[in-house]
Amino acid sequence: MEKFYENQHECNPEIHDSGIARSALESAESYVAGCAGTSYSRNGGSKAFSSAFSALVEWGLSHSLVFPEKEFAFFAKATDGHGEEHEAWFDEASNRWFKATYPNRFGLAWGRDGTATAREYLSRLILQNTYFGDDIRLIGLVESNEHLRVLTSQPRIAGEPAEYDDIQSWFSGLNFVRLETSDRIAWYRKEENILIADAHEGNVIQTAKGDLVPIHLNIIQPTGELYEWVSSFKNC
Repeated sequence: MEKFYENQHECNPEIHDSGIARSALESAESYVAGCAGTSYSRNGGSKAFSSAFSALVEWGLSHSLVFPEKEFAFFAKATDGHGEEHEAWFDEASNRWFKATYPNRFGLAWGRDGTATAREYLSRLILQNTYFGDDIRLIGLVESNEHLRVLTSQPRIAGEPAEYDDIQSWFSGLNFVRLETSDRIAWYRKEENILIADAHEGNVIQTAKGDLVPIHLNIIQPTGELYEWVSSFKNC
């Protein structure tokens, strides 16, 4: 079986970011977003996944940020935590969590079954940093048994899982509107066109001072059909 990074073809996006002036996360997202066919649509989901996957690998190779799994000793150890999207290991020296996506997956998709695309995943992390003051960093791409894993790090937030009612009140206080259908709950703020899912107890920490700190939200700036869905709510 070929390694995931073999036989890739450069997409030559119109905007090529060298990565010098940006963080690795921003550089990768910019490169993938600049490649044709990486935008998700309901009629082209599998094509968008493949295009974004290839673009991310191309970016990693061009920046020498594709590593074998053995480069990171913690992959040989039991995880310190795991969820539906990542396995995680805690590093006391840096007080940071190191999180690896599951092989050939990029977290949960927004509003549909299956995996998100690489572009959706990277954009989500940037939005988390931008709007919630997080410090998620892209460490690199890991070749694991001929599959791709995205490795990031994130600061540890001391505290306990926030209570559900407190999370609801907190988002309301930030002028987010609760959107609810039979199968999903989301929060939307029109000013920035920010739509958030997965705002539950496992993804929001309450510190000893009582502050609520999101650590892992599913964030998107909706366009197309998803924006039409948001706009269908009268309170939006």
